[in-house]
Amino acid sequence: MRYKILSVLFCLLIMVGAALHLLLPDKYFSQQEKRTLKQFPGLSWSSVSAKSFEDDIEEYLADQFPLRDCWVAVKTIAERLSGKQESGGVYFADDGYLIEIHRSFDEAQLRQNIDAVKRLQDLMDEQGVSLRFLPVPTAGDILREKLPAFAPNANQRAVIALAKQQGLRVVDVTETLDAHKDAYLFYKTDHHWTSLGAYYVWAEWMEDMGRTPALLAEWTVETLTDRFRGTTYAKVNDPFAAFDTIDAYYKTKTHRVAYNSGSYVTDSIYEDKFLDGADQYGVFLNSNQADTVVSGSGTGRLLILKDSYANCFAQFCVDDFQQTHLIDLRFFRGSILDYIAENGITEVLVLYNIPNFAQDTAVSRCGN
Repeated sequence: MRYKILSVLFCLLIMVGAALHLLLPDKYFSQQEKRTLKQFPGLSWSSVSAKSFEDDIEEYLADQFPLRDCWVAVKTIAERLSGKQESGGVYFADDGYLIEIHRSFDEAQLRQNIDAVKRLQDLMDEQGVSLRFLPVPTAGDILREKLPAFAPNANQRAVIALAKQQGLRVVDVTETLDAHKDAYLFYKTDHHWTSLGAYYVWAEWMEDMGRTPALLAEWTVETLTDRFRGTTYAKVNDPFAAFDTIDAYYKTKTHRVAYNSGSYVTDSIYEDKFLDGADQYGVFLNSNQADTVVSGSGTGRLLILKDSYANCFAQFCVDDFQQTHLIDLRFFRGSILDYIAENGITEVLVLYNIPNFAQDTAVSRCGN
């Protein structure tokens, strides 16, 4: 009798879910997961014959299923109770860390990206502009001892070694991060590093340039939120996950900041509007923009070619340069060489977390 009741309840659940799916409009973007959701696929003979239509439909139904976030949470709880050590591309690591899974890297794309940065470095050398490559190991590398036993994990340090072999001027920060790995370097529920992690790397980069970095005690530290749950949390929706804290570090809080060729100008690198939404890490430099220029009181003009790791890192740079420029190649459509010449750039930093650098196809345009 119990199995019959369960079967009836399951059938009712499917029927209610199907009815709600027909009645409710499809969603385009998930704020919780910070990604575009699968839309209803187009039907063609080639897609049917290749069985790709069937896969697309399955992905579409999974993405658009009503109350999807609740089902993801239920799935995560069931998997954790069963002893499973990963879900949705995330490892359940020690001390409450949810660490993004990277089992391997695309070797061809990685080499293509390294070659592109090397071309840019050679061109900058000809023009007397210094370029450094700063590949940042993520929590999966620095906190690898917290991963489940025998968990497959891509070798990020091999990427650094390859970049050095190919002649890139690499700022290798693995020893620095290893030395401070017991500190709060990475968020527990997000794939980014914390402001403290970025500080230690910034200090290493400053020393590599021959500059003296300000001591940690010289910065004003302000907690922007202590209720942050980020990208890895969104993938598993674990109701028992910890909350992270986002801290701002600054000497001067007010700066002129111009986004996207001046289409939006403001007076702070911190955009508080993001603290009330799902993408709270976006508080740093208005999330991801094509180009950003921050005015400071130092000397020289810095250009950072970057992913979102640099958004947090840049708060330590803006007082040391007359201008700090940031370009996200995923959205910027101009010529990097022209931009450098037109804006009088004196220092170039290519800053990416290693897994993202290895797979980001936009990096190959940096030498154009």
